[in-house]
Amino acid sequence: MDIRIGVVGFGTIGSGVVDLVAKNSKVIFEKTGINLIIHAVADLDFSSDRGVNLDGIKKYTDGIELVNDSDIDIVIELVGGIDYPLKLVKESLKKSRHIVSANKALFAKSGPEIYTLAAEKGLAVGIEASVAGGIPIIKSIKEALVGNNIQEIRGIINGTSNYIMTKMTEEGKTFDEALKKAQELGLAEADPTLDVNGGDASHKIAILAALAFNTPVLMSNVYVEGIDRINLNDVKYAEELGYVVKLIAIAKDRGKDGIEARVHPMLVPMDNQLAGIRNEFNAVFVRSDYLGDAMFTGRGAGSFPTASAVVADIVDIGIKMRDHVKIAPFISPGSKERNFIPFGDTQNRYYLHFTTADKLGVLSKITGILGDHRISIASVIQKESDDQSSVPLLMMTHEAKESDIVSAVDQINSMTEISKKTVIIRAL
Repeated sequence: MDIRIGVVGFGTIGSGVVDLVAKNSKVIFEKTGINLIIHAVADLDFSSDRGVNLDGIKKYTDGIELVNDSDIDIVIELVGGIDYPLKLVKESLKKSRHIVSANKALFAKSGPEIYTLAAEKGLAVGIEASVAGGIPIIKSIKEALVGNNIQEIRGIINGTSNYIMTKMTEEGKTFDEALKKAQELGLAEADPTLDVNGGDASHKIAILAALAFNTPVLMSNVYVEGIDRINLNDVKYAEELGYVVKLIAIAKDRGKDGIEARVHPMLVPMDNQLAGIRNEFNAVFVRSDYLGDAMFTGRGAGSFPTASAVVADIVDIGIKMRDHVKIAPFISPGSKERNFIPFGDTQNRYYLHFTTADKLGVLSKITGILGDHRISIASVIQKESDDQSSVPLLMMTHEAKESDIVSAVDQINSMTEISKKTVIIRAL
């Protein structure tokens, strides 16, 4: 069966999709009986060479014109952003075109609206490529784990930030140096804001949480903090304590209390599987009641891994079209709204880095304030300093409540002996 595809956005991922189909369409046909045909591509600029042959493929400079091409079965949205892609996706569904997209921001914000329209039209929506590149995590949650109650998802789901933290940890590069290297290698955008401030990972964990816990997730439900304020000294101190610093995304079902969803840097113990995820690789850990613990790892970004996930969605939809299978709604009709736990009510262990005057009594004052806020100390290390006026004082706490930590540190920061704002990093 022939499946005709229209690709909107001929950048890194779009060119990867066209390249993969051109090279592997015979293999795909032999495995599935589906003959994928790139019918049209839309982009504002075809002048630059992407290394992909577009002979015999229609070219449009407007994605809406491509959507209106009646020969297209599936529209692949690879533009990025929200407003125009939303218009494009809605128009595609109205024209009875199935949708495949890698746009995590779009589906984190407007997913329910899109899923509802697709369900009304009996059309498929494929977004495997929107989370963790080529790792089949969405399909695993929706299908392989459908018989399980998923209790927790946590992982490294932004390749750029993980590359930066790897270089800071292993090569002693500063944040700015590591970011520059990531940009030179094409692992970071010219404007890397969404990668380093946690925004990209927050979009992805919102999508995963919605699927895992069968509930709508607003971006306001997700606490977000990036790696852009991580200092090289703290990376080194963490290593001395037996940890590596990673940007971790967490979604946890806490039963009647609700769901917690958050993204922030964490100290990960070196014997934890996530500690060994290096460079641009991603990893997603899933805990469920019957399977137990499972880990999914692979390349989380780049042209080929993401194109692989896009084509997997295309083939999946193509098989359903071939077999005249009724398309099930992307989100279960049994989904229901759940309470989301305020970040201040979450529990963690903490790394605290105080910069304090080297005076008698300072340590007892700090520990006294922590004790008043129900915070128990696991270990204390005072580092030597070239600066005679202040020294680094490092603490690891036992599990404590976020709001208690924030309140205690605010009070400690007001002490005259504290010369810099205290660094707080949660520990996995």
